[in-house]
Order: sequence, then C-alpha cells, then structure tokens
Amino acid sequence: MCRLIDNTLAKGFAWLKFPADLECQFQSGGAAERLRMVLWSGLGAIALFSGFLLSDYFLIHDSLDLALAFRLGIFLPACLIGMLLVYSLRKPFLTEWSIALAGVVASALCFSLVLVSDSDMALSTLVTINIVVVFATGIGRFWPMVVMCLLIAVGQGAVIVMLDAVQDPLGVATSLLLVATMVFTLYGNYRLEHSERQAYLLDMQERALQAELSQANDALARTARTDALTEVANRRHFDDFLGQVWQGALAQRSSVALLLIDVDHFKAYNDQYGHQAGDQCLRTVAQAIGACLRKPRDLVARWGGEEFAVIMNGASLEMAQQAAERVRLSVQAQGLLHAASPTAPMVTVSIGVTSVDPGPESSIEEFVRTADMSLYEAKGRGRNRVWARLSHPMPSERSCAA
Repeated sequence: MCRLIDNTLAKGFAWLKFPADLECQFQSGGAAERLRMVLWSGLGAIALFSGFLLSDYFLIHDSLDLALAFRLGIFLPACLIGMLLVYSLRKPFLTEWSIALAGVVASALCFSLVLVSDSDMALSTLVTINIVVVFATGIGRFWPMVVMCLLIAVGQGAVIVMLDAVQDPLGVATSLLLVATMVFTLYGNYRLEHSERQAYLLDMQERALQAELSQANDALARTARTDALTEVANRRHFDDFLGQVWQGALAQRSSVALLLIDVDHFKAYNDQYGHQAGDQCLRTVAQAIGACLRKPRDLVARWGGEEFAVIMNGASLEMAQQAAERVRLSVQAQGLLHAASPTAPMVTVSIGVTSVDPGPESSIEEFVRTADMSLYEAKGRGRNRVWARLSHPMPSERSCAA
C-alpha cells in the first residue's frame, strides 16, 4: 500500500481518480462524514430553493401558484425522499450523484417557470440558476458537477432558443453569466478536490510510514529483549519482567515462583556432537520449556550458557514444582541422544524451584539465590530431577525431590 501511495503521488491524479483499491478506500474512508455534510446541505438546498419564491413574487407574479407547486410540492418532497434514500443506502457513488441530480432538477423547475410565465421579467429569473450552480459545486465532487453543469447549460440554451431570446440582451447576459459562473466554480471545485485527495494521500503516506516505524521499533524492542539463539527472553528482559512481577505480587499479596533449569552435561554434549548440534539442542530445550508454561503469565528466559529460567506469576511452591516436573519430562520426551551423559542416554535437565510471597523483609536477590541453591541441590543429587524449597527460612519450610 505504501508503494501504491508513493506511485500515485509521483504520477499525479490530474483526472481526480486513484487506482481502484486506493479509490475505494478514499471513498469509503470519509463516507460517514461526507454523508452528514450532504444531508445537512440538502436541508440548506430546500431552504434556498424555497427562498426563490421571493424572486418569483417580484419577477413572475403571474406564475406564482405554479412556482409554489414546483418549489414546495415537487422539489421539497423529492429532495427529502432523495435524502432518505441516500441515508438508507449509504453508497458513496449515490451520495455524490444525488447532488448533481438535485441541481439538475432544481434548474429544470426554474426553466419550466420561465417558459410558462408571460412576465417581461421572466428571463431575469434565470439568474437564480447561477445560485444553484454555486451551491451544488460548493459541496459536490468534480465529475458529477461537470455533468450537472453541462446538462444545465444545455437546458438554458434550449430555453433561450424556445423563447427566441438568442439576440435578447437579457438572454445573452444571463447565459454569459451562467457560463462564467460554471467555469469559475468548476475550477474552484477541481482545485478543492485535488487538494483534498492530495491531503488524503499524504496522510495515508504518513500513517504508513508511522506503521512501518512502529513495526521496526517493535522488532528492535523484541530483538533487545530476545535471545538470538533460542528466541526466548534474554537476561535483560528476565530482570525487567521479574521486577514487574515482584512489584505486582507485593501490591496484590500474591506469590511468585522461579525455576532455574540446567541442561545436564551440556559441555560433554558439545564435545560429542559439536557446537552446531549444541545450539540446536538449546533451541529444542527452550521450545519444550515454553510448551509447558501459562502464557503470557509466565516467562521463559535464557539465563546464560545452557541454563534457562522461568518466572511464574501467582504460583505456589506446589504449582511451580508440578510445572517443573512437566518441563523435565517434556525435555526428556524430545529424545535427543546424549551418548556422553552419565545420567541418561538422552538430553535431560535439572531444575531448582522456589516460591515466595514477597513482603517487606524479602528481596529479589534472596529469591534468586534460593532457586540457585535448589538447582545446585538437584544437580548434586544425581541430576535429571526437580528440587524445590521456599525462599524464606520458615517453620513450614520443606524440601522435596521429584
């Protein structure tokens, strides 16, 4: 879309027409506001056309009854019905061409009054057609207004011929005035619509650039928070997330759990299969861990080297221990061969777990230290196991292995 907008701006739109997709967006984008403006203008047109009765009274008094019938009995209800249809159907095409149709109908009624009147001033009422043209071109789109003006010009020419007023100074003057009015109002209408379309394209271009910039910033932010190898959160994101969760737990008096996960005998795995296989192993382990979490409440991050960390928001020690056991089994179920491991013939992990209800006396440092101690205990007791303990020394403290 951004390239389409740039191309349209570069090529220009002298015919006031965009490529199909862009034209559709332009027409539908401001359709609601445009509809409101046209409806209010319709009410103004009714008031204006009815107000012409004043000139009818002075110029064609002999046809005043017919003028009343035309202006109040035909144009007013026709205009109201048209407004109702435009409002009900809500089609931009219909909205724009209804303005041109209203202008043609209003002019046709004026022409009819001139033809049936016997007043010497009848030709003078043609001046009101100029007001119709000015009013319509002030609100309509360019091409419907061009068609409207052509039809009105043909209508006035026919009236002049029918009244044999081709050489009548008043007929010539009103015709020249009408042509001048059409030329100037259509030029102004063209410039106005061209400016509106250009402003629309520039606005769309700016929005597209803003969207691209926002996407680039989001991608950059994700890169800054993501470990490039495993595509899980990096240590920086882990620290920020833990701080947020910790503050939330303090405010809500809820618990926080931490899992520290170490890939068993990973150095031996690298020596046996090579660093490329080792990288793939870490990616597989990260995916297996992520599949066991309650997203987005929990966060998995690469802690460093072959170690991962999981923050569980609102999790008790029992919940965290159960999640850790799921992680352990999930990694083992991947079936990654590890011939150099003295623990098992496939890749396994050891997991240290802790949980705490943060309070004034607790700290993040002690919380992480307890999880690290639990991991050390799990590794010291043979690896491929989960070891859990509460973060604070309390009478209810307990340790358990799975």
